[in-house]
Amino acid sequence: MNKGLKRYITKCIILFMMPAIAFLSGCGSDAQADSSEIVENVEDDGVNVKYDEANANYDEVNASYDEVGTPEPEALNDSEESEINSEADSETDAETDLNPMEIYEGFLDGEIMIEKEKEQVYIDELFWDNDIEYCFADIDGDGSEELHIRDSVIYYTIKVKAEKPQIIFEGWWGYEPVVMGEQRGILFYFEPESGDERIEFIKISPDGSIISDGEFGWGDSNHNGSIDEEDYASVDHKEIDVEQYAQYREEQIAKRAGNELEWKSSRLKDFTTWKEAYIDFVNKLHVTEGYDENYEYSLIYVDDNDIPELYIFTKIMASGEIVVSFYDGNIRAMNSDRVGIEYLEYGGLLYSMSAAMGYNPCNIYRLEKGEFSEIGTGYESEYQDDGIYFKYFWEGKEVTETEYEAHINELIDTSKCIEPPFVCSKEEILEKLTN
Repeated sequence: MNKGLKRYITKCIILFMMPAIAFLSGCGSDAQADSSEIVENVEDDGVNVKYDEANANYDEVNASYDEVGTPEPEALNDSEESEINSEADSETDAETDLNPMEIYEGFLDGEIMIEKEKEQVYIDELFWDNDIEYCFADIDGDGSEELHIRDSVIYYTIKVKAEKPQIIFEGWWGYEPVVMGEQRGILFYFEPESGDERIEFIKISPDGSIISDGEFGWGDSNHNGSIDEEDYASVDHKEIDVEQYAQYREEQIAKRAGNELEWKSSRLKDFTTWKEAYIDFVNKLHVTEGYDENYEYSLIYVDDNDIPELYIFTKIMASGEIVVSFYDGNIRAMNSDRVGIEYLEYGGLLYSMSAAMGYNPCNIYRLEKGEFSEIGTGYESEYQDDGIYFKYFWEGKEVTETEYEAHINELIDTSKCIEPPFVCSKEEILEKLTN
C-alpha cells in the first residue's frame, strides 16, 4: 500500500472515530472533576497545614516571577507568517489528498470502502461473483473518468466525490456503459424468452441527475420472431408506432457495436473451500439483495462431483430462486426468474416451470465446471376465444403442444428431476457450513 493511500485511510478512520473520542473526552473530564471533589473532602489537619504552607511559598515565587515578567515571542511579519502557513497547508495536502485514480485503485484493491445501503462495505461485498470486469470512462461529460464494474449479474458506476468513491448508478442484468464519440451514457438492453424486448438509454449529468429516453418496449404479437406492423411497441408503457421502436432500437444497437471501452478482468477474492465461499455469499446477500433475513437455504447436488451447490429460496415470486456453484476457487450464481426450480441430481441439469396469470415459462439450464448456461427456453400462453385454450412457443417460435413437450424431453428427463430438499434459515445454514 502506498504512503498516500495509508494517510487517506488513516484520515477516514480518524473522521469515523471523532464522535467516540469526543464522548470519551467528556467522560474523562467528569472523572477528573469527581477526583478533585474527593481530594477536597479529605479531612486531615496536619496534611492541610503543610499543604497551605507549601501554597504560600509557591505564591511568593510566582509573585517574584511576575515582577520579572515573561518574554514575549518576536512577532512575525505578514510575509513570514504567510510563508509558514503555505508550507503547512501544502504538507497537509500532500499527506491526505489522493487523486481520483488513486482512490479508484484503492477501492479495487479492497483498501477503501464505499457506502451501500447505509453500510460501509468493501468491493467484494457488492458482487455475487468473485471475478469481475472493470473499465474507466467519462460518461457524464465532466472531463474525468468514472469507474465501471460488473460481474455476470450486477453493474455499478462509481464516481469520486469529496475524496470518496460513491455509487451513482446500479443496474441488474443488461446494463452497460457506452462511449461512442459524443454519445455517452448507460444502455439497458433486455430480451426475455417470451419474444419481447426492452431498451433504454440513460444519461447522467455532471451534477448526478439521471435523464432517460424512456423505456422502449416491443412485443412479438404474431410470434414470428421479427418486428412488423402486427406487433405492439411502447415507451414507458404508452403505445407508439412500431417503426418508431425499430428506429430507436437500431440506434441503440449501433451504440453497442461502436462502444470504445476496454474491460479488464480482476479476481476479488480467493476461496480455499466451497464452505468458505458459501459462507461469504450468504453473509453479503443483505448488501446486494436486502431481504436475506427471510431467505431459506439448502445444499443440493446438481453436477457430477461431491461439492454441493447452495440453493436459496427467496420466498418472493419476482425474485425467483438462486443457485450458487463453486468450482476451482470460483463462485457463480444463477437467479431463475420465478420459483419452482427442479434439478436432475448429479446430472448437471435444472429446469424451472411455473405458472402466473396464464403465462407459464419453461427454462432449462446446464451446470458445467461451475458455469450456468441456459440451453432451452419456451412458454405456454393462455388465450380465451369461445373457451380457454393454450398456445405453445419454443425459442420464440410457435409450436404444437406435442412439439413443445418433445423439445423439453430432448434436453432433460423431467420425470427424474427432484425439488430441493429440506430448507433451513440463515443461522442454520451458516452453522452447517461452519461445522
